[in-house]
Amino acid sequence: MNLLIPYVRIPGHNDPCFDEFTYGNTEQQGKKMQTLRRGDRIFFHTTLKGQKCITAYYVVDRVMPTKDAVKLPEILAKFKNVHLERYQSYKRVPWKNDTLVFGDPVTSRVLEKPLPFNKRLASRLSLAIRFPKGRLESQAIGAATRSWRQLSEKDVRVLFGEIARSRQAAEREAGHKIDELWSTDEVTQVVERHIEHLIQKNPRLIGLSITRVERQVETDEGRIDLLMETRRGPTIVVEVKLHRIGREAVKQLKGYMNWVRGGRRGKHVRGIIVCEGVLPAYADEVARLKDIRVLCYGWRLGLVPWR
Repeated sequence: MNLLIPYVRIPGHNDPCFDEFTYGNTEQQGKKMQTLRRGDRIFFHTTLKGQKCITAYYVVDRVMPTKDAVKLPEILAKFKNVHLERYQSYKRVPWKNDTLVFGDPVTSRVLEKPLPFNKRLASRLSLAIRFPKGRLESQAIGAATRSWRQLSEKDVRVLFGEIARSRQAAEREAGHKIDELWSTDEVTQVVERHIEHLIQKNPRLIGLSITRVERQVETDEGRIDLLMETRRGPTIVVEVKLHRIGREAVKQLKGYMNWVRGGRRGKHVRGIIVCEGVLPAYADEVARLKDIRVLCYGWRLGLVPWR
C-alpha cells in the first residue's frame, strides 16, 4: 500500500519528523498505518506560498505501536518524534491505535526543492481530482487530498519520475542563494540538511577564506556535516544542529576534530557548531571552549508582492 498524506507544520509538534524519517498518528489513521508493510511508500504534502507541494517521501522500514516502541532503549535514544515524547509524559497511550512508522534512512528522502502538486501533476495520477471553473488549483487539490489517499504503483512511478526531474533542475540552479526570500511556510520545513546545503553553496557565511567544501564526510566517529579547507589557515569542521545545543553536540564535534587531526598531522583544526542557540545550563561551558565557535542561524524579514 502506498499513501499520500497531508500535514500542517505546528510549532513544537515535530511530526512528521523529517530529520529522522518518522511519522505517527492515532485513531483511524493509526489503524490504517498498521497495515503498512516494509517497502511501502508514503508521500507527504503541504501548502507552501499558497501552493500545494510534495515535500518528502518515506520508504517504510517498520511500523510499531507507540506503546511497544517506548519499551526499546535504542528507539528512545535515537528518535525524538512527539508521539514518543507524549507517551513518556503520560506514561500511557491516551489515544487508540497510537502508531509510529519508521522510514528507511537510506531510501527515504526530504526534497531539497519541494515538488509542485499542481493540475499538471494531478492529472497524471489516479486520484480523479476535478477542477471546476472559478476554483483555484490549490483549492481543488486541497479539497480532494484533505484525507489520506491511496496511490497505485503507476502513481508512485510518476511521482518518482517528477521528483528526479525536479532534482536535476535544482542541481542546475545550484541551490538557494543567501538573499533568496523564503516564506514562513518554507522556514518551518527546514531540516539540518537544508542548512548544510545553504552553507555548502555559500561558504562565505562561515567568514573565512574557504577553498574547498566536502559534505557528509564518513569518519570512524560518524559523518561530518561539512569539512572545509582554507587557503592558508586551519581545516574547519562544521556540525549543524537544528535546535539549541548542549554538551553532547560539543562532544560529537570534538570527536570529529580529533579524527581530522589524526589524518592531517600538523594541520590546525577548528570547529564550528551552527545551531539555534545554546541551552542555558551549558552557556558558561560553551563560552570557555577553545578552537570551537558557535554560530546561530536566523531568518531575515522581507516583503514581496502577493502573486
